[in-house]
Amino acid sequence: MRLAAIVLALVAVTITSEVNAAPPERARNAAAGNKIPEPKIYFLHIKSDIKSRYAKTLVTSKVANPADKAQEVVYQMTIPESAFISNFTMLVDDQLMEGQVKERTEAKHEYHAAKESGQTAGHVATATVRDSNQVRISVNVGPLSKVTFNVTYEELLARRKARYELAINVNPGQVVPDMSIDVFIEENRNITLLQVPEFRSTNEIDFEERDEIFNLTQVTKISKQKLHLNFAPSESDQIRLSGNGKQGLGGRFVVRYDVDRKNQPASEVLTKDGYFVHFFTPPEEEPLPKHVVFVLDVSGSMYGTKMSQLKEAMNAILDELRPQDFFNLIEFSHPVTILNLDTPSNSTVIQLVESSSWYEQTTPSPEKAIRSVPDKVDAYPATPFYISIAKEAVEKMSANGGTNIHDSVKAAIEVTKKAVPNNDKEGKLPAPIIIFLTDGEATVGETSADQILKIIPEDQKESVPVFSLAFGDDADLKFLKRLSLRAGAFARKIYEAADAALQLRDFYRQVASPLLTNATFNYDQNKVEGKVLTKQKFGLVFSGSELVVAGKLNSGVEELSGTVFTSNRNFPLLPFPGERPEPVVRDTEDNFLERLWAFLSIKQSLDKYEAWKVDAAPAKEGEEKSAAQKAKEEALRLALQFSFVTPVTSLIVVKKDDTTAKPSTNQNDIKKIVIQNEEEDEATAYPSGASYSAIALQAQGGYSILKKRITPTRRPIRPSGHGYGGSSLLQRIPSPPRTTTLALPSGFIMQKESVAEEALDSDFDSDLVPANLPTTMTAPIETTTIEATIPISSIPWLVPSEGDNNSSDWQNFKLENSTEIYKVLSFSKSQNVTGEACGQTTTPGICRPFTACVLRSFSETTSAENFTKNFKCDISLEGEIFLGACCPVDNAGVTTTRLEAEVN
Repeated sequence: MRLAAIVLALVAVTITSEVNAAPPERARNAAAGNKIPEPKIYFLHIKSDIKSRYAKTLVTSKVANPADKAQEVVYQMTIPESAFISNFTMLVDDQLMEGQVKERTEAKHEYHAAKESGQTAGHVATATVRDSNQVRISVNVGPLSKVTFNVTYEELLARRKARYELAINVNPGQVVPDMSIDVFIEENRNITLLQVPEFRSTNEIDFEERDEIFNLTQVTKISKQKLHLNFAPSESDQIRLSGNGKQGLGGRFVVRYDVDRKNQPASEVLTKDGYFVHFFTPPEEEPLPKHVVFVLDVSGSMYGTKMSQLKEAMNAILDELRPQDFFNLIEFSHPVTILNLDTPSNSTVIQLVESSSWYEQTTPSPEKAIRSVPDKVDAYPATPFYISIAKEAVEKMSANGGTNIHDSVKAAIEVTKKAVPNNDKEGKLPAPIIIFLTDGEATVGETSADQILKIIPEDQKESVPVFSLAFGDDADLKFLKRLSLRAGAFARKIYEAADAALQLRDFYRQVASPLLTNATFNYDQNKVEGKVLTKQKFGLVFSGSELVVAGKLNSGVEELSGTVFTSNRNFPLLPFPGERPEPVVRDTEDNFLERLWAFLSIKQSLDKYEAWKVDAAPAKEGEEKSAAQKAKEEALRLALQFSFVTPVTSLIVVKKDDTTAKPSTNQNDIKKIVIQNEEEDEATAYPSGASYSAIALQAQGGYSILKKRITPTRRPIRPSGHGYGGSSLLQRIPSPPRTTTLALPSGFIMQKESVAEEALDSDFDSDLVPANLPTTMTAPIETTTIEATIPISSIPWLVPSEGDNNSSDWQNFKLENSTEIYKVLSFSKSQNVTGEACGQTTTPGICRPFTACVLRSFSETTSAENFTKNFKCDISLEGEIFLGACCPVDNAGVTTTRLEAEVN
């Protein structure tokens, strides 16, 4: 029996990869004029049950293969970023596969064992939906056969802007004859707000929300606390709503709601089967005054649209400051500037002592930086006068230079400690918050993410909330999340789109109105198990939000007593006279409160681990483990117990075998699937000088990826997306490539991103490569070694031009002794820029920016004259002409990229 294993991955929205091309069989038949009917989704039902904010969603999809040949069926589903998959089953003909959650490393070993025997490997897909993860799996389905997929995921709905929101992503890629979405809402209090906006096929936010119900949604009011919503678009409805013909719906079905808050206590407590959940919503009163420190990235990569959108958003945000508020503006690139709104020429500048060239790797040490935050810094009242001056200062900001994250964050924290009111030197400022925006990674000063994180001390009493905004795909969202978690805040991604300014304003509104500070939940110790309570201490509590604490009650306890303490006032857990909220009554088999507690515990444990793991040294034998390590182990224990797919677990799906049946001879027989969250790829220590390459082979039913250790190599740094001041274009590091696209041997068909991800797998060992490889390959196996990449400065005939009219996005160069000056685009700006076709018929190419196609021959055998004659071309971008290189194209029409060129 030939087995087939499939990898199903959860990919964070910040991770992208190429979508797999059509299966080779279909492509060959299409080329020959023999069209094979594609698989059809004939059934797509989504059911979401919301009970006291906790949502469990089941997605059932049925697909048929109408062809008389076996075909690849791709199952793809997008789930909310905050959700965990809790179950997956698949039925192919009569083969039932059910999921089992295992520890991540154990699952990887099983995957490698499956791959060793020549089993099929799946691939990931591009995640394009905001704040979401994407699940994708491909499986072969026999002629005239069907497959049914069932995925269950769970999430706790957060309250933001005074309502809960359930977002269901729908993107079948075709019109579905039988499609429906059912949402059941059951709350303990009366449901007073319900919004179902029109189904939208775009990612843009609905900034001005309206109380409306989409006309295709049927709402059934079962009681004041229970609702049923049904959305069942017909085929014609799907075509009309999509606007793209036969491709079907692609967008989000959104439900927003809230419960009664009037004349109700701030706390709502539910208990069941020994568990409790405590929802706390602060009364809507006059917001507290605040001191906001805006820290804005003005590095070179912010040039153009992003800078314009930032200015537009800041103009609106400054208008939304209240008269009792105070604020400061800090801009940063190479230097960090604390703006003086009274006398701009007296602005405080934190400048690196050394400034390195744009293309070399002589980054100055952070110890050499000038830290000149004065003992006192004026904080400006949000009066019309200072708001007007601040707007002028923002309008004058320009993008240039590198990205000095370390010094900018440190300066912002110092400003919150040293700032005094501009209008009252003896007064006291309100509680501070920092809003930090960047569009990339640190490129100058201290560039180590772990070292930057240590700016925020582990002693939470001294920290100031740092709310981070990752603007665009180049920003390191994972790092910014860790930074904000350490500071008791959160991070969000701002997507590069037409509505980016609205996204920024929407984010600000979530944190614009603090109502309470230093909220602490205190319970009667005789009634609760203290060791299993979720987080009990919170910093700022904002308008429209909700705090949630869950835990276990001691044996025999049915009621909870305690108090929510804050710096402003206290809230005892006592109902109003004559009223007592009753716990929601459930069936005995429904353990949703226990699962809610487990879900929240896992989330918070993983957050704690991510935030503080950099400070936790490995415990030696006999020593107590760090709090971060304990948090990770607790998250793993609960994830295994409650079957959640998390960054520390994977889901193994195994076919239920009939032990009495004869072994199958079907080559499409499916045995194993691994579902894993790809976000938890920690840095792995590799042997010094070791690297990896990939061997790709086309096997029956799909693709297998095998790896083996090869000769020492070097890899390029990850493009940072900022000005290059201080960082080299290429850096030699003896570790495996993280996102390198390998040039595969002729005849191999492979999704390139899969190779990159596989090359990073830390659990692989060379002895896993099977001795007897399958004989169904389309070409001889050849290994591809990534050799040392070349710094641009190693090209002898490329000479930097003297002068100061350079930019962070481009620099002036000459070709050897030529007097003509050429603009060379930086690596970050050169990505996705393509010119016209070039080269000879026998050696075709595509004109790419020079930094996107640096061939090894440029530093070894190619002269300036030869480059000008055979490679030089022009790139036109934003009205400017930049130096280009005619980048070779392979026989499949694929342009050789900068990194691929290094292995050719």
